[in-house]
Amino acid sequence: METPKIVPSGSNGAAGNIGSTVDQAKSGAHSTIDKVAESARPAVDRLSSTAHESVDRLSDSASQAADMLSDKMNQLMDMQQELLEDARVRVRDRPVTALAIAIAAGFVLASLLRSR
Repeated sequence: METPKIVPSGSNGAAGNIGSTVDQAKSGAHSTIDKVAESARPAVDRLSSTAHESVDRLSDSASQAADMLSDKMNQLMDMQQELLEDARVRVRDRPVTALAIAIAAGFVLASLLRSR
């Protein structure tokens, strides 16, 4: 981006040379900044791409872990239902035995709690 040189009127050639040198320095600085920006762009793009890939992998892993936990929770709930149904069947088949076991468990718990 060139800006017009402003040279004071009545000046000699030295002021013109200084203005020209300043313009050249400015142009060189702009050129250097543009080169640095262009060379940094691929590195920033690679860094951005790597960060996106890492986030995607982390998200995939978290999703897999959530799915696995959900499956395990469903398995445990099914197992709980099976055990509860099995206990119901056993109590229906042998109600006197179930009552005797409940009374014995009550006495054991009561004696354990009293000893404290």
